[in-house]
Amino acid sequence: MAKAEKIAYTVGEAALACGVSEPVIRRAQAKGDIVYHYPTSRPVILADDLREWLAATPVERNSEQAS
Repeated sequence: MAKAEKIAYTVGEAALACGVSEPVIRRAQAKGDIVYHYPTSRPVILADDLREWLAATPVERNSEQAS
């Protein structure tokens, strides 16, 4: 049987998929950069939304973050 393509992630799964911590995902949601969807009581993030968010992040490290 073929494996189904994942179209939505929990916050923890989204963090793992992007290689960041859960607080990073939660901060992005609080800023409005990532939208939560609620098909149940647990929020999920659509894979396409996660890809868009990640693609919109800086491609170079901010000099203030480097220290």
